Amino acid sequence: MTDDSLGRLISNGRQVRWVCMICEQTGQVDLNAVLAAKGPDFSFANRRPPCRYCPGRVRFVDSTSMWPRRLDTISSKDPDWWAFEEAEKKRLTALGWRLAVGCWIDPEGLTPTERRARNVT
Repeated sequence: MTDDSLGRLISNGRQVRWVCMICEQTGQVDLNAVLAAKGPDFSFANRRPPCRYCPGRVRFVDSTSMWPRRLDTISSKDPDWWAFEEAEKKRLTALGWRLAVGCWIDPEGLTPTERRARNVT
């Protein structure tokens, strides 16, 4: 098992959250359910499953401490990171989304905060 394998995260009592890169929604990951489906050697590193609330992708963070720690092994220093970011930008732009001042604006012109406020009421 690697340091960030699912088995190690569970044995160390870690808490993992998913965070959408687009709509900024977040939620707790049920580690035991993932363990039953994927096994103890599974890793959340560099995984980008689809968000359930928007066309975005989620990343995983260890949220056990006050400062969440990304579970990725690549960063903006790696060509793969840039390739993924560019592909996502093209995909979302084709769906009518646009990037403005660091956040994604949906086809209706709403920011993530405005979308969340609209869904609450």
